[in-house]
Amino acid sequence: MYPTEMTREQRLFLVNLNKRLSETEKKLKKEALEIIDTLNKRANDDADWIHDFDLECTLEFYMREDDPDYSREKDHILAKFTIGICLMINSDRYLPGSDKNWNSVSIPDMDNPDQLEYHGCLYHQLYDHTQISWCDMLRIGSAWVHINITLHHHLRFP
Repeated sequence: MYPTEMTREQRLFLVNLNKRLSETEKKLKKEALEIIDTLNKRANDDADWIHDFDLECTLEFYMREDDPDYSREKDHILAKFTIGICLMINSDRYLPGSDKNWNSVSIPDMDNPDQLEYHGCLYHQLYDHTQISWCDMLRIGSAWVHINITLHHHLRFP
């Protein structure tokens, strides 16, 4: 079922999900910028062991506990994706937490059908870059956000 075919209550759930993910983008960006600043200083210090680093974010979306298919014996991950944070922060076309509308599927706004519904970057990633259906998005009850740091040290041999 496509969002325009959903009830108002279902649409409001998706709008709220998008809003919460947009808020998460802003907080993620703040955290990432602090981490990047610290790691850049280390990577640029010839005396430091760190030569380079990668920063990624993994989001895992879990089923609501009141879902009929929920069982305590399973993980119930409905969707999962990983995005490179350094690239998204340093790119003009991919800024999390910005006002850019990532509505790539032309869903009209519920209350103003003449304009597109606003979609944040993480919401777009969820519906456009995972295999989750719109109906299964209604089953999301929680999400874990993981910031993954990979530190690189380059060994040179004579």
